Amino acid sequence: MKHFRTERVRATPKLFFTYILVGFIALLGLTCLYYGSSFAPGSRKSDEFDGSDNRARTRSVTMTNRAAVLAVSRLEVPKSVPICDSRHSELIPCLDRNLHYQLKLKLNLTLMEHYEHHCPPPERRFNCLVPPPTGYKIPLRWPVSRDEVWKANIPHTHLAQEKSDQNWMVVNGDKINFPGGGTHFHYGADKYIVSLAQMLKFPGDKLNNGGSIRNVLDVGCGVASFGAYLLSHDIIAMSLAPNDVHQNQIQFALERGIPSTLGVLGTKRLPYPSRSFELAHCSRCRIDWLQRDGILLLELDRLLRPGGYFVYSSPEAYAHDTENRKIGNAMHDLFKRMCWRVVAKRDQSVIWGKPISNSCYLKREAGVQPPLCPSGDDPDATWNVSMKACISPYSVRMHKERWSGLVPWPRRLTAPPPRLEEVGVTPEQFREDTETWRLRVIEYWKLLKPMVQKNSIRNVMDMSSNLGGFAAALNDKDVWVMNVMPVQSSPRMKIIYDRGLIGATHDWCEAFDTYPRTYDLIHAWNTVTETRTRGCSIEDLLIEMDRILRPEGFVIIRDTSDNISYIKKYLTLLKWDKWFTETTPKGDSLSIKDERVLIARKKLWSVPAISVS
Repeated sequence: MKHFRTERVRATPKLFFTYILVGFIALLGLTCLYYGSSFAPGSRKSDEFDGSDNRARTRSVTMTNRAAVLAVSRLEVPKSVPICDSRHSELIPCLDRNLHYQLKLKLNLTLMEHYEHHCPPPERRFNCLVPPPTGYKIPLRWPVSRDEVWKANIPHTHLAQEKSDQNWMVVNGDKINFPGGGTHFHYGADKYIVSLAQMLKFPGDKLNNGGSIRNVLDVGCGVASFGAYLLSHDIIAMSLAPNDVHQNQIQFALERGIPSTLGVLGTKRLPYPSRSFELAHCSRCRIDWLQRDGILLLELDRLLRPGGYFVYSSPEAYAHDTENRKIGNAMHDLFKRMCWRVVAKRDQSVIWGKPISNSCYLKREAGVQPPLCPSGDDPDATWNVSMKACISPYSVRMHKERWSGLVPWPRRLTAPPPRLEEVGVTPEQFREDTETWRLRVIEYWKLLKPMVQKNSIRNVMDMSSNLGGFAAALNDKDVWVMNVMPVQSSPRMKIIYDRGLIGATHDWCEAFDTYPRTYDLIHAWNTVTETRTRGCSIEDLLIEMDRILRPEGFVIIRDTSDNISYIKKYLTLLKWDKWFTETTPKGDSLSIKDERVLIARKKLWSVPAISVS
């Protein structure tokens, strides 16, 4: 008995330390659960700066764990957010070709799959702040930026050398100049635009044709000089190009303050609804339009409004090349079977017109290719939807309605569009939404006024654009807005385009396909609530917002007070604390319970000036 008691006495310290060890392991396990879940920032090791082990994690959690993780995420905030290695200063997470190689993704290069949206798996996500390049300066202000940018901000000059004969861009000391040239318009986009209007015989040589042409899709846009010069004609172009061998062309376009985005005609539909553009443009865009039964042309057909135009320009040398003449003849045959017609032709520029009705389709002989899409196909479904080699016929309502029955710009911005009823919105609700956002933007600008200088805001993103009211309210300012429609609200994207605005469908559980330091202002209305409801990481969202926000840019976050309180804990970690303000907004028809508005400004920082230990 005495011996037993001695053993017990000797065992007590051992058990004590065992309990401590078990408790510590349990605590460590819970911590790992938190940081390894989709609501956590991922592993934050000291070797994260090489970027090798710190990429995206899964974007969904099981319903069993979701409530618990949500509760933790409201309380837990990391002590720091690390800085990415400087070689990742141009990181685009879902267009990272190094990742493709490392993961050995089997992508079809012929079909351009390697330029499409492929996000990293959980263990490969960067959870760090993307630094600016060495010597980065606050971008030049619009409209000066249209013609010149700081070389240090995009230290890539190979395009200036490669396209020296086409006047794309010229290196001039510490700046890069853009003379306005292009592959097919060496003497300036402004003259080229007038020539297109003349080909179409528009009054006054104005390509906007009295406001009937507003939205343009420029495919293979280069540095977007065509889109830049369209702006003075009251035309807004979605300038589109992949992150290809001319890697930084869209980066230059965005730095210039020109509406543009990364994208490719590959295997997936572009993230725009049907009947979004009055005109599509391709100037020597090096696209094989005949591949896969003309599927790429059929994607343009889906995107063009009834009676829309396709401008196809090729170099003069192509006219004397036998192979290119064969391609031209084959395209002509395909267009004829698609019921398109030649509207105008001059030298090596051809303008094709899309029919305004289904009449021609119904007169084709049986078995003629391409076929009409089946009745069950939704031409407005775009997110992660494969292209289809078929013609999207018009609905009964749109039959013989040129430009989809839209009024000319600028009345188009505030007039209720015909497709409102497709998204369950009445004209009265549309008008109320427009007026509500007009008043909201006035209040925003009152809060921003002490900090905003003239023309310091040019590129704007609305992360949850609804009916486009926020962008419409900014129409009197010299800005452009990328209206992002979350996937859960994607049917409403057609209203954005019907108002004469531009945007894209996106899933905010993933990174947006644009370069770092793209936007001067980001507006997030209920985006945090929606992201959290879907079981995705708020920290991920904030780090992604930081990636695409320019230094000294602003975020306007309108959400519940709980979410605003949580976000405020990140302001210093994200270096969004140069200036911030918080307020309770006036109630209106769109208000939610316990709503707050937070406006914060990002600092201009550099890696040498930041302690990363």
